[in-house]
Amino acid sequence: MKKAAAPHRKHLVLHLCVIIAAVLIAYYKVFGASFLNWDDAEYVLHNNDINAISGSNIKAWFSTFYVGNYHPLTMASYAIDHIFGGSQPFVYHLSGVLLHFINSCLVYIFFSKLQQQKTIALAVALLFALHPSQAESVAWVAERKTVLCGFFSLLAMLQYQGYVRRPTGGQMVLLLVFSAFAMLSKGTAVALPVSFLAIDLWLERPLNDKAVWTEKIPVFLMAIITGVVAIYAQQSGHFMEGGNEYGIAEQLVYGGYAYVQYIVRFFLPLDLSAMYPYPEQMGILHIAFAVAAAGMVTLFVIALRRRWQVLAGGILFFTANIAMVLQFIPFGEALMADRYMYMACIGLAYPAMYYLAAWLWQLRMGKRYMYIGGPAAALLLGLCFMRNDVWLSDMNLYNSLLERFPNSAVAQYSAGGMYLKIGDMEQAEYHLDKAVRLAPGNAKAWYNKGLLHMRQGRAMEALEALDRSIAINDYTKAHFSRALLHLSTGKPDLALTDIDHVLRVQPGNARAWCIKGDCMERMGRLEEALNNYNKAIERNAGEPLFYVRRGATYCKLERYAPAITDLDAALDMDASNGEAYYWRAIAKQHIGQGPCSDLQNAMQRRYAPAKDALQKLCK
Repeated sequence: MKKAAAPHRKHLVLHLCVIIAAVLIAYYKVFGASFLNWDDAEYVLHNNDINAISGSNIKAWFSTFYVGNYHPLTMASYAIDHIFGGSQPFVYHLSGVLLHFINSCLVYIFFSKLQQQKTIALAVALLFALHPSQAESVAWVAERKTVLCGFFSLLAMLQYQGYVRRPTGGQMVLLLVFSAFAMLSKGTAVALPVSFLAIDLWLERPLNDKAVWTEKIPVFLMAIITGVVAIYAQQSGHFMEGGNEYGIAEQLVYGGYAYVQYIVRFFLPLDLSAMYPYPEQMGILHIAFAVAAAGMVTLFVIALRRRWQVLAGGILFFTANIAMVLQFIPFGEALMADRYMYMACIGLAYPAMYYLAAWLWQLRMGKRYMYIGGPAAALLLGLCFMRNDVWLSDMNLYNSLLERFPNSAVAQYSAGGMYLKIGDMEQAEYHLDKAVRLAPGNAKAWYNKGLLHMRQGRAMEALEALDRSIAINDYTKAHFSRALLHLSTGKPDLALTDIDHVLRVQPGNARAWCIKGDCMERMGRLEEALNNYNKAIERNAGEPLFYVRRGATYCKLERYAPAITDLDAALDMDASNGEAYYWRAIAKQHIGQGPCSDLQNAMQRRYAPAKDALQKLCK
């Protein structure tokens, strides 16, 4: 027995080393990638809930929807990254790549246990690891939920194999734990119970056995709860409004078209995109693909009857993992996305490699499998390596989108937002004008246009754009920006209405609490302002602006000792804040300390009110 085990361990170690090396080479460039303007800010850069692992933050992870998603364990993973990397993108990208090569190794281990051919297991794992469509899930920080969900889903699949072979209570408990963790990482893990049925087919279990169905009831129940929460999360973020202009028949056609397109792009990974918008109009190709999708149902039935278990299990696995993103229930603004193939591709990869190997053995070429597999793996590695270029920066991402889909409003308003971020107002206006022409009913396009006009000082046009954004889908970000606009134009009462709306949706938004404090302060309600600044600091104690605003309010309330404490704290965090120096000077003046040094510092930092105060108090 020991002699038999040694070669097996040798192959295991060798194959795992090949997988790890391949992933590291394919994703090497990702380590130098930046954060992207697509959701990375909401998840990481501007998310106070990941700044520490604390009781209040853990409560927020389990009680808050983030960008229309419920995934508390994903937020926990970001918090762990924040401990080691702060706001530096390297650590977040490192975690994504590490998770992906662990997942690739788990795929190998799963198929090694499923069947005897380790070469097939290696081929499936390399196809999973190196397929260029996986780059979106791995290289995009905001898609951490996909690779983390994949990690727990693969553990659950491995555990399910173990349970089937030795069904004990302990095995079931672990299965439920891994399944729950997957669902708490991303809602798409609701596919797990059907994925287990696909594994039953691969294991050649009889589906007419009652135990095959009853053993999955707890996972089915968890999936139902997760699905309901996921739909509610999408609705809360207004993500279920895209595609609503299509009727049921059109949605069925587009869903079938997308289903077959995913298969085509898996086997021919060319012209991949960060987004695939709805077609401008339905054509014969879409109908033909929808018919082909219906044909897959027939093929599945034939495979079941003829006991082609590998094929039947593969179709079921792929369909289970892709079905909920086929826009039968519309969400988001795109028809397809590469990230949805992260786990679904396993259902295509295993039958493809299994039947390819069988064919080669029939041709008596089985021992030459490596001569075919090696160049194929190298080709995939090269395609994946190049595909990662798109995800290295905003500029790369949006240029690729504009090149593929110049008439996509999403591509245009995203590019406009990027140019706005880097201060190129001319290019921002060009793309945003085009976006609202292409899709006058797109809330995000009008929101970005509102931001542009705010930056340009065109208050009336900014207000009009933000009003239109809110009228389209009550967009929370537009309410936030309109509150800032109302404050800047001396209308704190209107700003208060908007910011209260934001806080109803995002009670953990520290900046919103600060803005509410600003509204109260400008309306002369200083005690209420103080309470709101307190709430802002409770939610983010590391933001110097909040201490400056609270310190200024303490000064106005003639509470100079706590004012100085707050302003000291603000200057410890940001010594360049001229307003903090100014208010500390005012507080010092009232308690008999010299204000002149602070006023000079405020002047040097171009805080305008300091000039008059310096002339008056420091003659």
